[in-house]
Amino acid sequence: MKAMISKCMLGVPCRYDGKSKPLDENILNKLKEKYELIPFCPEEVALPTPRPPARFIGDRIIDINGIDKTDAFLKGAKEALNLCKKENIKLFIGKEKSPSCGIKKTSAYINGCECKCDAPGLTAKLLKEEGIELLSEWNLT
Repeated sequence: MKAMISKCMLGVPCRYDGKSKPLDENILNKLKEKYELIPFCPEEVALPTPRPPARFIGDRIIDINGIDKTDAFLKGAKEALNLCKKENIKLFIGKEKSPSCGIKKTSAYINGCECKCDAPGLTAKLLKEEGIELLSEWNLT
């Protein structure tokens, strides 16, 4: 079975800060035994690396400079969905706290305060709406 996975969790330096957040090698090896992993970073589709961090403010994604990046994030989410359809991918393994890939939590500003809210990122939300199963990195063992 094919599974799309957040590219940064495979050690690829594609996060907003130009770094990665690799999974533990044992967890990664277990995933590779079970799935054909398809690495993807939706933010790379329309944004540079590194890039200013961005958070949800309401239903928009705004970077720390106050620039609305929602369209760029949406372009990446749609590209992720297109790849899932093209490659018959039925599962997305996402990086938590990402405004794109978070499954359970994402970064947001609420009432002027930064927080990690209980909501999916834009890509995870779109994929779920289209019937793709979501798996949080926090549920990997």
